[in-house]
Amino acid sequence: MTYKLWIFGILIFLNGCSERHPRIAAHEPLIKPSPPLCRDINATSEYDSALPQEIESELPSITKKVNDLEHFPQTISSYLEHNFLNQQTLFEVQKYFEENYYRPWTHSAAPICSREAQWPVSAFVGGYGSNLKPVDASWIPELVAQSNFQSYSTLNQYGLTTKWMNIRVFPTHKPLYKNPALPGEGYPFDLLQNSSVAFNEPIFLSHYSKDGSWVYVFTNNASGWVERDGITLVTPEQIALIHEKEKLFITEDNVPLYDDSKRFVTYSRIGMVFPLKEETSEGFKVLYMRSNGKLEEMNIPKESAHIGVHLLNKEELAKIGTHMLRNTYGWGGMFEERDCSSMIRDMVTPFGIWLPRNSASQAKKGEVISFKGLDNTQKIALIKENGVPFETILYKKGHVLLYVGTYEDAVMVMHNIWGIRTIDSTGKKGRVIIGKAVITTLELGREVENFDVDNMLLSTLVSMNIFTHSPLIIARTKPKEKRSKLSKL
Repeated sequence: MTYKLWIFGILIFLNGCSERHPRIAAHEPLIKPSPPLCRDINATSEYDSALPQEIESELPSITKKVNDLEHFPQTISSYLEHNFLNQQTLFEVQKYFEENYYRPWTHSAAPICSREAQWPVSAFVGGYGSNLKPVDASWIPELVAQSNFQSYSTLNQYGLTTKWMNIRVFPTHKPLYKNPALPGEGYPFDLLQNSSVAFNEPIFLSHYSKDGSWVYVFTNNASGWVERDGITLVTPEQIALIHEKEKLFITEDNVPLYDDSKRFVTYSRIGMVFPLKEETSEGFKVLYMRSNGKLEEMNIPKESAHIGVHLLNKEELAKIGTHMLRNTYGWGGMFEERDCSSMIRDMVTPFGIWLPRNSASQAKKGEVISFKGLDNTQKIALIKENGVPFETILYKKGHVLLYVGTYEDAVMVMHNIWGIRTIDSTGKKGRVIIGKAVITTLELGREVENFDVDNMLLSTLVSMNIFTHSPLIIARTKPKEKRSKLSKL
């Protein structure tokens, strides 16, 4: 009996009384944790960050006034009202959107030869880095070695992007500038920024970088390096399922999108296309690919998208164009912004019109009309005579503009532009920064001090092309004479 009492006492001592004091699991804290009370704001701490930014109560303006932006409406509806009629029948080009969009999944091997893909190897020998100092002489050769082009087109796999990404010339996030001291050769013109790719876009995988952290891909409009953790492979069965579904076109930027568990997935972006699972009373359910390779469902608000290819119409053009006019300039899509060509490309994508990514390629789509041999007066007359508002691209080397019709008899264009070129009496070049999407004339900035007349938009136009028309190249040398106040230089 004594022995049993002794054992019982030991058990009570070790375990306590289970009825009055139940044991607490290790994951159940005795007291709910809470952060410490904040101390005096002047107290120091190892976690202290910088004090609030010291800044003037009224920010000084570092840009110059530009008459076009003051005088002409910066709302797209002002130009739609008097220059545009709703499309009545489907354009031929709209019948081939999916064929163009999903083109990466039709390649059996890389669609360009190895030598063509390796153009950066001989294009770059040096430059300036993010610290505005010359890059180390060994950096470019190291990037060439990291590019691993001896493995070019050895993967030959199909994938989808699982996040928005820059497409880089070399497998690096670091920038390369030509000469930061000169206008147009420093920020934001990173020579290694080729393009960008949105969430859930089809891609073709060529090969991995030497260290395996990057992958060389082809989208339906560009090629280059993206981060390996931003892609996932797709199976033939998944591709077949995606193809058979109706497509949902996104018509609003920056709307947070969630799955059925209210878990954030991504932000919407005009230009995105998703396979439609079903339409609900509140919106749409679409399929998207997670990084684990599984197709899952995501919800899209009804006001942020539409099903299938739509005819060009005032209501949607106004909505989409309003979003585009909120964009600041993003060279090659940097910072998830848009440049001149990506603005036009994304603007027409919701209507099932596929355009290439860069300006030179966009200028070749549809019916091309050359301005060769024409003076500025003749160019204006030809644009007014043949240009179709919201269906016509005006092209100068390195820049594209969307013709939106006339306003007060002036030819008006919508474009995302970095700046207006200037040149002083000593020949020193400069820029008046605009840095956003705007609607202007073709004489933008003419009143600006030291305006470079020779580089005026109108003077440097090479051609126009109506991208909704069937391919046809027309050379016009003697258009109808039609005077315009814009042509008085």
